[in-house]
Amino acid sequence: MKKIKGTLLLGGLMICIAMQVFAQSGEERDKDVEAHKKAYKLYEQAKKSWKEGDYVTADKQYRESITTYPLLNSLSDFPKHKMKIGDIKGANAEWDLILKVIRGYPRILVENEGNIVRRYTYQSVDKFLIRAYNDRASANVFDGDLKQTLNDYRALEKLGGLVTDMLGQVTNSGLLTSDKYTAFGEMAIQSGDFTAARHCIDTLNKFYEGKRGHGDRQLSPVYLSARLALAEEKYEEAIALCDRVGKEDKGISRYWRDKAKLTKAQAYAKMGNVAQARIAFKEASFSEKIPDVAYTSGLIELAAKAYEPAIAKFKAAFEFKYNDLIINETSGSWAKYRYLTGRAEAHAGLKDYTKAQTDYELALLYKDDYQPAINGLAQLESHLVQEAKSDKSPPEIVITEPDIKRGLKITAAEATVMIKGVAKDPSGLKSVTINGNKIYAQNGGDFWGDVRLVDGINKFTLVAEDASGNNGELVFEIEKITQVAGNEISPVITQEGKNYCLLIAAQNYDDSSIPSLENPIADAIKLKLILKSNYNFVESNILTLFNPGNKEIKRQLMELTSTLQPEDNLLIFYAGHGIWVEKEKKGYWLLTDAKYKDINTWLPNKDVLDLIAKLPSRHTLLITDACFSGSVFKTRGLKDAPPAIKEMENKITRVAITSGNDTEVPDVSVFMKYLVKALSDNKEKYLTAQKMFINQIIEAVMTESKTEPRYGTLELAGHVGGDFIFTKK
Repeated sequence: MKKIKGTLLLGGLMICIAMQVFAQSGEERDKDVEAHKKAYKLYEQAKKSWKEGDYVTADKQYRESITTYPLLNSLSDFPKHKMKIGDIKGANAEWDLILKVIRGYPRILVENEGNIVRRYTYQSVDKFLIRAYNDRASANVFDGDLKQTLNDYRALEKLGGLVTDMLGQVTNSGLLTSDKYTAFGEMAIQSGDFTAARHCIDTLNKFYEGKRGHGDRQLSPVYLSARLALAEEKYEEAIALCDRVGKEDKGISRYWRDKAKLTKAQAYAKMGNVAQARIAFKEASFSEKIPDVAYTSGLIELAAKAYEPAIAKFKAAFEFKYNDLIINETSGSWAKYRYLTGRAEAHAGLKDYTKAQTDYELALLYKDDYQPAINGLAQLESHLVQEAKSDKSPPEIVITEPDIKRGLKITAAEATVMIKGVAKDPSGLKSVTINGNKIYAQNGGDFWGDVRLVDGINKFTLVAEDASGNNGELVFEIEKITQVAGNEISPVITQEGKNYCLLIAAQNYDDSSIPSLENPIADAIKLKLILKSNYNFVESNILTLFNPGNKEIKRQLMELTSTLQPEDNLLIFYAGHGIWVEKEKKGYWLLTDAKYKDINTWLPNKDVLDLIAKLPSRHTLLITDACFSGSVFKTRGLKDAPPAIKEMENKITRVAITSGNDTEVPDVSVFMKYLVKALSDNKEKYLTAQKMFINQIIEAVMTESKTEPRYGTLELAGHVGGDFIFTKK
């Protein structure tokens, strides 16, 4: 009886404990349900704020939603939004937060879809992790951070290894499939991580060992091995592996054979065997024109010393626009350093050393340890020294504007006309004078400047001196008349150009010593919408750099040197931190990778001006909303009222509007408020930057804040005259 009583007592105790555990579990579930509902409500509010253009509020609401409770089906929505507007760093930071939150849960409640009554079930944290890693890896593949993609692939591998169905197709698991492993290997090769590439090859070989029904996917490790051998300059080995792919007949698609043929053609071209390279290239046939096709053709032309066609092919590969159909190629935007290095070698072959140097330096901004580009720059310096010693020829002078072939007669409201041209010389251009007066000239050969005219015949002598001290001379005449007689007059005609805009917003800083900002990206997007809606700026010509580092700024400005035409106009907007060093009397931009205690990580204003000076655009306006932004000016500040619009269009213009002089400015920008208002309220067809500044910005900003905005010319960047003109639609 005692035993029975003891058993009953123990049983009752167990039931009580079970009921208590059940009650605790129920309470926990109820808390999770409420948190889930609150998170979903915040997410819906964030979506609404984003749609209305209130990005600062949307970001806060989304982050509060994620930290309240992770929602599986909307997990990556906002990071993807940030990727879409170009905020790569901000998007990856959002995913970091998501992953951190997920790891803090033992299991996560998920609302079942497709039911009238809301039902919730707990699911494994791994499912959430897989979704986040997979989404971020995919988003970063082409225009994002390649290293981030590789790291996320490694994380997915740890979560599940290689997953595939019978046919090797992508499954719903979101983990690494055989196709993704192949892409993983390709990206590892391009990034120089050969250890990771070999790991992918070994994994694929083990997976396919003894398996049937996987068709040509079984050749992926062979193809990867060929690509790796090519990258390691083992050309004979690469060719042998490509031949192995080509010999496989059963179940092998044309696609894999063509990829192998391209790789083989590249190997032969690198070896200098042009004939075999052309044969292999001709045998490859792609329905889609992928960058690797143009790149391979460029390598062949380079090996054949056909430099002009090679430059055209490398340019086509570099400027290729990606789409969702191209997913597993060796030619994401992270492979651009190869195209640039090829083009640099072609420019060097033509003894156009300035362009070769630009392309080599740009290649190293994409991949700073790419040895062919490093070696190319070293060889280039040697060539330049030799050219300087042996160069006895004067620069070849060509005046591109105005047309002086048969002498020029013009009528002009003002007594000046702009002379623009190029003085080509292998050793580089030192200086240019017209009638003894020095005008703006660049080392690469471009020059421009104003000359004064009097009525009647004006005779000019242009002298160009190269780096070796050789002088080239060109004498020309321009006749200025005030009376129009018949059709004898040749007006100075400026071709209508396109409007480009580069929006730079530094908001989230890596160094915790530099406070992050809230508004730069939102301000940049406001400006973008106004320019697109009200003025002659098209979407495709508005470029964004959100949360960029030093390299990204330099890279984009250098790329614009080949994008812009001489008749085009460019607006550059920068919002972020600025700093002034009194001892050096220098101003700097602080990009998001800046270290507060390391001046070498800051971007000097002078470097920005040097990059702007190299841009071929006719009119360039720099708008900066940063502390100490007035330090971009050399000497000149506000000038007199601008002359007629037509006269301005013929000048090379480099002007700037800054939010302050050499002072600090607030994060919530009064300057930005009135800049946006000025552009939004403008009713005039043509609005000059100076007129906008005088009439609608300077007084309003100084009345509402303690900052003093400035307008001025950028003499160090080649300003001649005129102004930047906003043209309404």
